[in-house]
Amino acid sequence: NRLTFAPRLPILCLGPGPDCANEQARAVAGLGGIAAPLPGRIHPDMLTCIGRIGGAIWWGDAIRGRAYATALSGREGPIVALITGQPDSGHVLHERHVCIDTTAAGGNAGLLAGRDGPEADAGPVSATAGGTRG
Repeated sequence: NRLTFAPRLPILCLGPGPDCANEQARAVAGLGGIAAPLPGRIHPDMLTCIGRIGGAIWWGDAIRGRAYATALSGREGPIVALITGQPDSGHVLHERHVCIDTTAAGGNAGLLAGRDGPEADAGPVSATAGGTRG
């Protein structure tokens, strides 16, 4: 089993204001994500046509927050979240878990790895009745 993390698409840091947007960008980068701080205000309609993004952070008033959320919901493609609090790793990173199914090998992962499994170290099987190891 392998668990890996990779950054999502850039997270827009909407502020309000450049100082707040920069603080949001530091929070995103601190979690291993990619931040895209905006230096000024953006009209909500711009969020419907802006390129591929992984999310947007807004720490301002609720009225503009609702307008941003409505605009993000109108985008084509994957759902894009509006983050109104501190971002966490789930907002900025993709989690990928790879599990190799060993069912076909009788649960013996060594067979899939090209080894003969633990039985190979036990010695040859005897030709005597009962098949005991010798």
